[in-house]
Amino acid sequence: MKKIFVAVIVIIALAMTFATILSTSYVGDIRTHKFHYSDCSAVSKMNPANRVIFNTRDEAVNAGYISCKHCKP
Repeated sequence: MKKIFVAVIVIIALAMTFATILSTSYVGDIRTHKFHYSDCSAVSKMNPANRVIFNTRDEAVNAGYISCKHCKP
């Protein structure tokens, strides 16, 4: 019973993590003024303090950000 409870908690935690990632459409870097898809490898290397979230591509472009040449959002 204890193993089932732990498994359910892990599944819920993973689902919440994936929901957060999927709900974040684009991530910008305030230092470089580039924006990326949330699953771009550059985002994981980015300082969390430099991240800015955009809901749409147009929102990022209108804020003066340019698209990443790697993930091409």
